[in-house]
Amino acid sequence: MTKETLIIQNPSAKLMDAMAELRKQKLVQLEKLRNMKPEEFSRRVILA
Repeated sequence: MTKETLIIQNPSAKLMDAMAELRKQKLVQLEKLRNMKPEEFSRRVILA
């Protein structure tokens, strides 16, 4: 996986909507991780 920044000139509204949706999902996942108790987190990591 590369960490290169991708720049899109003149993105369409549909693309911007898709990116906003991905960003929103990522924030929801981060919030779930933050609210998880440490023991529950470690259990999930071991099971994964």
